[in-house]
Amino acid sequence: MSETQSKLKSLLLIAGLTGSGKTLAVQQLEQLGYVGVEALPPKLLLAGIPFWQAHYPRLAVVLDLRVREWQEDLPWLRNWLAERFPDGQTQLLFLEAADAVLVSRLSANRRPHPYCVHSPFAHSPGGLLEAIQQERIALSGLREESDWVLDTSLWNGVQLRQRLQDCLTQEPLPLTVTLLSFGFKYGIPLDANLVFDVRFLPNPYFVPELRLLTGQDLPIQQFLFGEAVTQSTYHHIQTTVQQFLPHFRSERRSQVTIAIGCTGGQHRSVGLVERLRPALAEALPEGYHWLIHHRHLARSQAELAKLFADPLSASGATPHAQA
Repeated sequence: MSETQSKLKSLLLIAGLTGSGKTLAVQQLEQLGYVGVEALPPKLLLAGIPFWQAHYPRLAVVLDLRVREWQEDLPWLRNWLAERFPDGQTQLLFLEAADAVLVSRLSANRRPHPYCVHSPFAHSPGGLLEAIQQERIALSGLREESDWVLDTSLWNGVQLRQRLQDCLTQEPLPLTVTLLSFGFKYGIPLDANLVFDVRFLPNPYFVPELRLLTGQDLPIQQFLFGEAVTQSTYHHIQTTVQQFLPHFRSERRSQVTIAIGCTGGQHRSVGLVERLRPALAEALPEGYHWLIHHRHLARSQAELAKLFADPLSASGATPHAQA
């Protein structure tokens, strides 16, 4: 048995919002040596524990909490488990994701939400977003009592497994910081914790030789940071983020998204995000995991490439500024 496996808990209870990745979590936990059981009402767990304990050293159980009465069984279940596992070998993990992410996942999979109007578990009439919000409210108390709360909005399976391993081995969980560039013309990100608007900075869109480049390119970086207003703005954003992040981490958050937006998400916001990531990693070297995501970069590039492929546009016609 490895050192990591020796630190894993005997029983892990998993709860969370529909579409937040509970099935994916079980699949990843099986890679860590757990046996997974899904969609089990709390009272049925009691009947199965003696059998499972005799055969499996580690068990991960996804609790089925669609019925309000099953939710009410949870405090009693946790007290019972505390008596049966007095050495702290049980933990409760709660998974969640942003509303927009849950809507996308459930719509893509054509999966009905248990709280939707046509479901026998529905609490009140409403569409998908209303059902998600109802479930979030219904499980809010359980979320507060959980040992770990993980937001899976931006994680793939490998990233989720790493976060689960960090939690279960009781090693310090780094705060994942996503530095996100975006274009206001496409909408403000719903998953952002902090949003900075940099549309007032000098715009490379109006320089023909820079227009089709991105904030990842050196000429754009030189254009932007050759201006005093860009340097001042960058300094203020860096200082603000450095001051805020330790407070997010002290709340045991697993993830924070810092969004910087310009008009189209191709030049200014991308340039600042690219410059900000190494500076923050150097200023906060411990306890943070840094990611960069340029949400609208490819979309903006495709639109500009199509627009200026038109000879009339290329010859000088300039529609509204975007990048």
